[in-house]
Amino acid sequence: GVRKVLKEIGAKKNVVKKQKDYFFNLSKNRDVKIPPRLKLRVEGKKQTLIFYQRANFSKSGDTPANIILLPVEDKKMLPFLIKALGVRVVVEKTRELWKKENTVFHLDKVKNIGNIFEIEVWSQQRTEAKDRTKFAEYRKKLLPHMGKIVNGSNEDLALKAKNKSLARN
Repeated sequence: GVRKVLKEIGAKKNVVKKQKDYFFNLSKNRDVKIPPRLKLRVEGKKQTLIFYQRANFSKSGDTPANIILLPVEDKKMLPFLIKALGVRVVVEKTRELWKKENTVFHLDKVKNIGNIFEIEVWSQQRTEAKDRTKFAEYRKKLLPHMGKIVNGSNEDLALKAKNKSLARN
């Protein structure tokens, strides 16, 4: 159903890719309401360091995020970050990416978790009102095809799955 709606709204399937995200341990700051996350995404030979802060997703509205992307050329970055910060969890997924203008739709099949869908609107201040309206339209059309809204991130889901697995053993 999701792919049918994406086609109806004019989104185009862009690519399917394998991603492996290494989430790193960051120190906790009790004064920060939204915890920051740091991950290194590996896609084949391409690496991107991603820092972000995002509140839990909401069924009723959008979820603004502060995201910084840094392409990484140095293959020693992963071992360096593992040694310096330690890996909290690793998330592996196959991502089907669809696009329409400044909106990206992710259909993810996440190992040990399941299927996750996400809408990202890359907005600028001058287009923010129009982008919020667009996002609300997409959400309204796609929500009937969705399961429950996921709180947290793939990092949180992977940690839950890992802890359940450890508890069973």
